[in-house]
Amino acid sequence: MRSLLAISFIALTLASSSVYAFTDPKVGGLVTLKKGLEKKIVKTGVLYIFAKQAGPDSGPNDRTPPVAVIRIENPQFPQAFVLTQKNVMIPGAAFKGPLHVIARYSPTGDALNKSGAVEGVDPKHVSADLGNKNLNIELNIELK
Repeated sequence: MRSLLAISFIALTLASSSVYAFTDPKVGGLVTLKKGLEKKIVKTGVLYIFAKQAGPDSGPNDRTPPVAVIRIENPQFPQAFVLTQKNVMIPGAAFKGPLHVIARYSPTGDALNKSGAVEGVDPKHVSADLGNKNLNIELNIELK
């Protein structure tokens, strides 16, 4: 009986750990620039790609703070990206989906200054699950 219990415990442990072994805690893709907006790109510019927790009452444009962010100086478009647990803003915070993934190019390099910035989301994946590495975000919204 004891050995059966031990075997059951080991099997349960292996089954639960293999779930994590096969999950891919990443989200990624490509950021492109809408034709005609090339003039917005300057050497001091920075591309920010950030993820917000998605939920029933949230959207990419709400005031929910980002859970993870990547900062890419002088990006080259199309620009590939991958967000992982390493990019969380608060150490130890969970990186879990679904996520709203937003890209913003700032000509000043300041993430909060929207003047002259260009933003975009993937219209096919407004809410992305972890493991999705095929996001196609077009920077196409000029911010004021």
